[in-house]
Amino acid sequence: MQSAALSVAVADLRHGREIVLLAEHESRQSGFGFVDAEHLLVASVVLCSGMPRFSDVLRRHGVTADVLRDAIRVFVGAGTEPYPSETDRITCTPAGARLLAHASQIAGPHERVRPHHVLLAVLDGIDDPFMGAAHDVLDQVGVDPRRFRRALRRAARRS
Repeated sequence: MQSAALSVAVADLRHGREIVLLAEHESRQSGFGFVDAEHLLVASVVLCSGMPRFSDVLRRHGVTADVLRDAIRVFVGAGTEPYPSETDRITCTPAGARLLAHASQIAGPHERVRPHHVLLAVLDGIDDPFMGAAHDVLDQVGVDPRRFRRALRRAARRS
C-alpha cells in the first residue's frame, strides 16, 4: 500500500529549511521513504538540544534524539519503498505537511519557523488524530505533553 504524500518545495519552507532537511535525513536513515511528523519531531529535538534555553527543558523531560529514534521504530518502522529523489523538493506525508503548517502559524507571519515551533506544533496536535504518531512516540517515551508544552513555551518567551 502506497502512502499519500505531498511534495513541498524547499524554497517555500519559509526559512525552516534546516529542520526539514534534517527530518529528511532522519527519514532516509530509517528507510521510511517520506518525511513524517515523527521525523520532524526528532529533527527539532536535535536542533533544540543545541540551544541552552531548550536543552534544559528537553533534559528535564527525558527527551533526546536517541530515545525518540528508538521509540519511532515501534510506530513507523522501516519503509519498503525507495526514498523519492528530488533535489529541490521534500516529499512528506499529510501529517508532516500539517505539522509544518501549524508550526508556521505558531511562528507568525514575520518570524521564521524555528525548531521549538515544530515541537510546540507536535504538542498542540496531541489530540489531533491526523497529526501522525508523533504524540504516540512521546507517550512511549513517557513525556507528559501538557507539562512539556508549558515548559517549552516558558523557554520560548525567555528568548
